[in-house]
Amino acid sequence: MAPLRVLGWSAFALAAVQPVVVSGSCLQQSLRFDMGNVATEYSDVCCQVPQSWAEPSGTLSDVGLWAQLPSSEGPVTFYDAKCGKPLFRAPIGRSMAEFKAESEAHGWPSFRDEELVKENIVVKPGGEVVSTCGTHLGHNLPDGRGHRYCIDLLCIAGNPSA
Repeated sequence: MAPLRVLGWSAFALAAVQPVVVSGSCLQQSLRFDMGNVATEYSDVCCQVPQSWAEPSGTLSDVGLWAQLPSSEGPVTFYDAKCGKPLFRAPIGRSMAEFKAESEAHGWPSFRDEELVKENIVVKPGGEVVSTCGTHLGHNLPDGRGHRYCIDLLCIAGNPSA
């Protein structure tokens, strides 16, 4: 099957996305960013595709995400909460303060094109963003600056795969 062209780059065709788990049992046992309690209540947000729901707005502040990230300006890698593949590296092309301000303003981590690990992400028609492991991540909500990927923190709080 030919690759799907999305946003000027090649993503795996939707058939390459792994089968979807329809219960909350798909996430890694131990997640980063103190997401354990959130996972207990909202794991289906990540585990079910297609998905129209999201974790509550402001979860990133509720768990104290910014205090848990390194204080350096270097990019932080966010991993799939199901399979551990790298999905986003931020900030790239902006400061940590800009990444934080945009994310806080929208209520969810907000990534730009240059921050995607493109080989591990599929943007479906209609804007749903999923990983190549079949994890629902969030949605592409373009704005005046371009594509903005509004992503559920729970779904990118995984640990790197071995």
